[in-house]
Amino acid sequence: MTALKQKAVSGIKWSAISQVGRQATQLLTTIILARLLSPSDFGLVGMAMVVIGFINIFKDLGTAAAVIQRKELSEALLSSIFWVNAGFGALAMIVLFLIAPFGGLLYRELRVVAVLQVLSMSFFISGLGILHQALLERSLSFNSLAKLETASVLVGAIVGIGLAFADAGVWSLVFQSLTTAIVATVLLWLLSSWRPQWAFRWSEVRAISRFSLNLTGYSIFNYFARNADYLLIGRYLGAQDLGYYTLAYRILLFPLQNITAVIGRVMYPVLSTMQDDNRRFASAYLKVIGAIALITFPLMTGLLALAEPFVLTFFGQTWRPVILLIMIFAPVGMIQSVGATVGGIYQVKGRTDWMFRWGIGSGTLVVIAFLAGLRWGIVGMAVAYAIASFLLSYPSFWIPFRLVDLKFVQLLRVLRSSFLNSGLMFVMLVLFIMILPSSLPDVIILLLSVILGVAIYTAATWLTNREQLKELWDLTGLNRRKLHDSG
Repeated sequence: MTALKQKAVSGIKWSAISQVGRQATQLLTTIILARLLSPSDFGLVGMAMVVIGFINIFKDLGTAAAVIQRKELSEALLSSIFWVNAGFGALAMIVLFLIAPFGGLLYRELRVVAVLQVLSMSFFISGLGILHQALLERSLSFNSLAKLETASVLVGAIVGIGLAFADAGVWSLVFQSLTTAIVATVLLWLLSSWRPQWAFRWSEVRAISRFSLNLTGYSIFNYFARNADYLLIGRYLGAQDLGYYTLAYRILLFPLQNITAVIGRVMYPVLSTMQDDNRRFASAYLKVIGAIALITFPLMTGLLALAEPFVLTFFGQTWRPVILLIMIFAPVGMIQSVGATVGGIYQVKGRTDWMFRWGIGSGTLVVIAFLAGLRWGIVGMAVAYAIASFLLSYPSFWIPFRLVDLKFVQLLRVLRSSFLNSGLMFVMLVLFIMILPSSLPDVIILLLSVILGVAIYTAATWLTNREQLKELWDLTGLNRRKLHDSG
């Protein structure tokens, strides 16, 4: 196994460990805090996070991705980028502090003003560590990053729970967030050997401005397009419908946040080392796509077949309207789990201008679809989103594939086995559920179906797609045998 592949495998493993560790800690912390704090405390922070989420788009102006992608890095460039990020973090803190009263007027809740003003400090704190994190990711030091991220979340959780026991109310959540940011930034400085110089060259910043500003423009437009459905449902259909839609959409995002994002985070710096070799890049990219599909396709197909017992088991009868939404979103989740990787192609090849234009075109179509589906409620919105996603699927791959001399048919060949095996599993699960006694509890139906689905998919994959299964095995780092370099 080559050094680069060893680092990639180790990176994916540690990135996954970090994701699991953080999510487990956050889930446990939320459960504890939910018993100690009132719903209004969570609501206040939720209101603040909407405003912070938008400002967060501008956090690094795309400079972190530019640092990872760039072939050569000078000390002058790194120091200049550091001071840009630090300066923008300070500016974002000041702006949010000053506009916090408008947030109170927007929500008609004056208590959110102080929450916003205190949380504004997180922008300055995080701005001091953005470049250090980018440098660690560039060097594939995901072992260190995983420990850092887990530790910062854990310390933040301890502070939050401690303050909750001390009856600090909403400030438990506020200082939990701030503590996590502070600890992460301090550890980034301790783990990274790089230190900024007292120097700033605008010419160095200007050299990456085209890349970074186009990436920021894409993020801004994508933020509004991705949140247009929430805004429309909340404004015209009400909080209850928004609750159903939000839960279904979070389930849709699961494979993107926990599988695609974990692998993509590691593969971006790896693929950046291959940016001048299209053949090697395409080969590595297709193997990553195949590994992602091998997991996400059966996951979302199984969810499509088992939506009813899944929802009723975990959420109860109250959430029954979510069942149909999940069934609509499941195929979208399959597409997006592999489609979300194309952003890395634009960035690696330095064509964030193409990415920005694509974001404007695709985002506009998605918003139009939401508006068209609104008259039929949340089901209409979900169907419209699914239709738009399918219409955009071919051009979303075809356009960036031109940058690396990759054909769409090559992608289809890589996805074919996972798609067919997932389809076989779906048919068998539907038939299995039909013959089960209707009197069986939903949890038993779900458990038996999951066992059967895993067995069918694993057997089918072993018989028809053994090569990709071994690639996934290698990618997780479980196979320590010498492997021939794919490039």
